[in-house]
Amino acid sequence: MKFLKCLMIISVVYVNAQPDSTKWKQYSRVGSVSVDSTSGFFGFFRLNRKTDVTYKDLRLFAYGIQNQSFVYLRYKSSNKYGVNSKFYRYTITSVRKNTRVDMDLQYHYNQGFGYFANQYKNGLINIEIGHGFDMSDYLNATRKTSYLKGGIFWDHNTPWFSSKLEYEHFQQISEIVESNLSRNQYIFEVIFPLSGNLYVNLNIEVEDFLIREQTDASSLTLAVGWEGDIRKLF
Repeated sequence: MKFLKCLMIISVVYVNAQPDSTKWKQYSRVGSVSVDSTSGFFGFFRLNRKTDVTYKDLRLFAYGIQNQSFVYLRYKSSNKYGVNSKFYRYTITSVRKNTRVDMDLQYHYNQGFGYFANQYKNGLINIEIGHGFDMSDYLNATRKTSYLKGGIFWDHNTPWFSSKLEYEHFQQISEIVESNLSRNQYIFEVIFPLSGNLYVNLNIEVEDFLIREQTDASSLTLAVGWEGDIRKLF
């Protein structure tokens, strides 16, 4: 019994002695968006929380174009298998509404495993594989479309700008009812720092379906943004 008490005391002291690795960061952007040659305005907010082993990320993106709107909300959670591990597991949940293509509410979920393929001084390359599904009409239908997912992500920083390149492939594995929704998704982003925590952001996104019956989608955004810990402003 004494041994157990000593072990508990040592454990508490050890935990309390560990440095807090939690890092919070917020991002916000406003700017112009171009979708299929039509222009409008958008807003973006992101809340990010990191520790040595966990990663939590919440994003909200919305734009309005000629009495049409698009809203996208995404949450990602990942956990490394140890402080020095290169492997991690993740889950992503998202919903989006797009009146431009008569999408009332689409629900998407995927989970899997990731690997930090290359961590270097000025950047990071990681790879993810997993399984996912979405429901194109979440409020009015129950049919799910399932996918195998693979992706590669590259973040790189320089003294003058930082960049992000993402490629994801979704291969439909469930029964094809109306059409095959297998697709590639690309994101290219460049951030140019300004004074303080302000920056200029250029972002290009492409959704490329593998069959001609589906309509590809693309968007271009240019924005002024802010990043930092909002708690330090008060």
